[in-house]
Amino acid sequence: MTERITAREGYEHKFLTEFLYPKYWGVWLGVLMLIMLAYVPYRLRDKLAVFVGKVVTKYLRKKGKKQYHRADVNLRYCFPEWTAQQRAEVIEKMFITVSQTMLAIGETALRSTEYLQKRCEFNGFEYIRETRENGKNVILLVPHTWAIDASGIIMHTYGMPMVSMYNPHRNALVDWLWNITRERFGGKMHTRQNGIKPFLTDVRKGNLGYFLPDEDFGEELSVYVDFFATEKATLPGLNKMAKVANAVVIPMFPIYDAEKGVYQMEILPALAFSGDPVQSAREMNKVIEYFVSKNPEQYVWILRLLKTRRNGEDIYQR
Repeated sequence: MTERITAREGYEHKFLTEFLYPKYWGVWLGVLMLIMLAYVPYRLRDKLAVFVGKVVTKYLRKKGKKQYHRADVNLRYCFPEWTAQQRAEVIEKMFITVSQTMLAIGETALRSTEYLQKRCEFNGFEYIRETRENGKNVILLVPHTWAIDASGIIMHTYGMPMVSMYNPHRNALVDWLWNITRERFGGKMHTRQNGIKPFLTDVRKGNLGYFLPDEDFGEELSVYVDFFATEKATLPGLNKMAKVANAVVIPMFPIYDAEKGVYQMEILPALAFSGDPVQSAREMNKVIEYFVSKNPEQYVWILRLLKTRRNGEDIYQR
């Protein structure tokens, strides 16, 4: 029932009376835990997250779970020169980062604007401000990192509401809770099954577009371009999207720096497109390569990033 609700065409997250039924009580218990953690000093919470991340990594590796397997496969294809030990270290650091950002969800949902702004640092924010002052809209090109949601929500507090597209969670209560958090300071989340038009319409109205470029949408919608040491089926239409929305495309990479205890957003100058779809796709992947090579543990390696291959091979098959 829940999966059917969130997968239907036209679905929009909203509160349902069934969220009070016993089958959802486990979710509400988790919410209570996150509320309590929201007011725990982040240094203590991050120490707990390190422990949780290491335990999760050990469990997933020992049990051969798909999340660990996918991450290892992606790293083998993208960095073939790495040893197994290097891959294992990055994967463990990644799951520690996962834990740090997930245990901080309550903080993002509940703490004050002033508090959240103290928890972030920007490098290159002037590129966004100058573009908007020049009368152009902005599509932020944001690779999948574990800090994308917290960083996007915090950017709202600077008077820049955003619009984005997402794949709904199969649990309708989780989906509703997470999206009212994302929309706490403005903006709108559109489901992918409802198409790209609502997203582009909101960008044309002046909302920052928060576009995640690295999912694999299959061969029919993609072109093959280089991606680290391999190639990837990549969406080619970003330059067309920008034209429709009267926007420029500005890359941004959000990370969680546990040493400083802040979310850091590195923002680059706008991309230049030639009009060639292959060039557009390659520019997106070059952005990912630049950012991820510096902070590989921040990237969401558990995705099926390389799902579509020229020869039809399923590289994630056991």
